[in-house]
Amino acid sequence: MGVEERLERIERLLQIASKEALNTSEAALQLGISESRVRHLTSAKKIPYYKQGNKIYFKKTELEAWQLQSRVPTDDEIKSKGTTYAVTHK
Repeated sequence: MGVEERLERIERLLQIASKEALNTSEAALQLGISESRVRHLTSAKKIPYYKQGNKIYFKKTELEAWQLQSRVPTDDEIKSKGTTYAVTHK
């Protein structure tokens, strides 16, 4: 990626930072995936979005929540749950 491309990407990310509603292109950049992947996720209803006529929009906070929905517990958390279960289910 050249310097020009990097600067353009940084500029777009700065514009996105000040917006609450994103279009497909901006959502793809925010999520770090391709626009076609975003379109696939919307058509499969796997990602939260809004439709206004034939345009699709995404709420930035909902995209962030969607990204973080499948948290993987740490080993310590799993061990703690196992210990708690073993103690309470004797």
